Amino acid sequence: MQNSGIDYIIKAFPMLMDGYAITIKISIIALILSIFLGFIIGVMMTSKNKLINVPLKILLEAFRLIHPLIWLFVFFFGVSYIFNIQTDNIVISIVVFTLWGTFEIADLVRSYLQSLPKSQYESSAALGLTKIQMYIYVLLPQIIIRITPSIVNLATRLIKTTTLVFLIGVPEVLKVSQNIIQVVYNSNPNSYISLTMYLFLLVIYFITCYPLSLLSKYLEKKVSVL
Repeated sequence: MQNSGIDYIIKAFPMLMDGYAITIKISIIALILSIFLGFIIGVMMTSKNKLINVPLKILLEAFRLIHPLIWLFVFFFGVSYIFNIQTDNIVISIVVFTLWGTFEIADLVRSYLQSLPKSQYESSAALGLTKIQMYIYVLLPQIIIRITPSIVNLATRLIKTTTLVFLIGVPEVLKVSQNIIQVVYNSNPNSYISLTMYLFLLVIYFITCYPLSLLSKYLEKKVSVL
């Protein structure tokens, strides 16, 4: 008789939640670092200095066009090869997704800064504000308001995309799930554990990402009327 596998999921629930916690941990750390670095690099990308601008644009296109999975493998094996050290797969995951998120946010910051009317720059100069003061008190507050929906959307994408880290051995929720499926299948080949487990993951990711999706849409409506 075939078993649905629900009993196995109940028994393994603490392990699954540990894996889920790693997924969320990587996503949150990468998002926080991306926001901080993204604003800095976004401002730098508006520079007319080609020594600054050109390399940043190349990196932007590299992280935009090349899939994060490729970057995971490049960093995971590349760091180990170049520095002859054992790589920490969680640290590598955070670095890759931070860089990915950073250039996503940086491009938005750059485009918003370049779309602002010149009168704002001129008014700031007329008030005697330094360039740093102009960014802190005049420009960036506007950008933060307008970019917030995109940041929430990025958080959703990070949570979904970080499932890729199981391919470099990170024990996140998908990796833990596959290990459980393999163990159960070896002891009970007639079990429906695969289907049940992936339906469970579907529910977990929906519960996590759907509220963020609603929040992003709500913020977009609020920003659009400003």
